[in-house]
Amino acid sequence: MHRRRLGGELRKLREKAGRTHREVAAHLDCSQGKISQIELGRVPVRTSDVRLMAEFYGIGGDRITDLIELAQGSKERGWWQQYPTTAQRPGFETHLGLETAAKAVSCFGADPIPELLHTAEYGAALFDTELHVPGESDRQERLTVTTTRQQRLLGNEPLELWAVLDEAALRRSVGGPVVMRQQLEHLVLMGYRRNVTIQVLPFGHGGHPLMGERISVFSFPDDADPQVVHVGDAAGSRFLDKPADTGDYLTAFERVCGVALPPKDSSAFISAVADDWKA
Repeated sequence: MHRRRLGGELRKLREKAGRTHREVAAHLDCSQGKISQIELGRVPVRTSDVRLMAEFYGIGGDRITDLIELAQGSKERGWWQQYPTTAQRPGFETHLGLETAAKAVSCFGADPIPELLHTAEYGAALFDTELHVPGESDRQERLTVTTTRQQRLLGNEPLELWAVLDEAALRRSVGGPVVMRQQLEHLVLMGYRRNVTIQVLPFGHGGHPLMGERISVFSFPDDADPQVVHVGDAAGSRFLDKPADTGDYLTAFERVCGVALPPKDSSAFISAVADDWKA
């Protein structure tokens, strides 16, 4: 988030100063590609480069100090970087960085159930469904990462989560009847939390604008930070933050929320399906 915010600020300052990537690259004695990567927030930035860029744009005083603080923050390691398995999943480190910085996350996908709402047993059972089944040490590490993420849903200033679940996620057996019943009962309990909203999209509704998609929408405390939409699955990830790119997905998510069961009815629906898993 520090990199994204810093990159956006530097891009605005460059445009306001009427400078091109070529001119900035020549001033810093680097490639144009580096300037582009900095402005996109994809790489950490040296404070010396930030100072040179700001001075080139005619910026000084406290404004440079603010930019340098962002640059210093961009080099901080995320809590997840101590776990090597996070780098093995495409786009997962970026996803974790955005989730950690976010004040709210909205998500939709056919199945499985989102990791923020997993029980440990359900999450462990999912490992056996993967194309490359992880070893025991990787399993334990990934479960630890999931548990750490779930702590964001607790505390005095918890993450706000809005999850729309396709009925398929409730019906598809992962780990057997006992695991599924415990998982669905956990969903009902989580739905009682003020910061968690869970809706179910029943099979009976039919088609919808997010068929075949798995998305997460990240919203941040600072209104200056645009919402980010993550579109991804096991095969890859895309992170979109330009309104022209995110608008259709945000509208589609709102439409899905509109046709899904209301939270109270969703809770009753999940409870009924949990009863079906008794057999």
